[in-house]
Amino acid sequence: MTDVTVITPPDNLLNDVFKILLIYPSVEIRKSISNILMNSTKTINLYLYDEDTVVNPEWLLQHTKICNLTIIDVDNCNPIIKNLASFIISNPNTFYLTNDELTPYNMLSANRVYDLYWIESYLKEE
Repeated sequence: MTDVTVITPPDNLLNDVFKILLIYPSVEIRKSISNILMNSTKTINLYLYDEDTVVNPEWLLQHTKICNLTIIDVDNCNPIIKNLASFIISNPNTFYLTNDELTPYNMLSANRVYDLYWIESYLKEE
């Protein structure tokens, strides 16, 4: 089982472990990441930015740069964060989930995903 530390704004944890940022994850995504992390042996900082978070765009943008992986569920974002979604998605370490076929996020990034099971390859011990 993984040693996972969950961090929410405005907190920071500055250590040298694998960092994942989840932005507005749905219940399904939460369950999926939980199942994946249970089968990993890597120590992980899981940064969580969701509907219970006081809106803090500065913290969010800072953590999109320091985390190894950022996963944004665009369809669940509040309006303020949805305005930042294009910038967040344009980062190479960001992967996004959406049912929106009209907004051309694919022009910013090819990192659209439909589930999180691909993360298992990132979490294998090196």
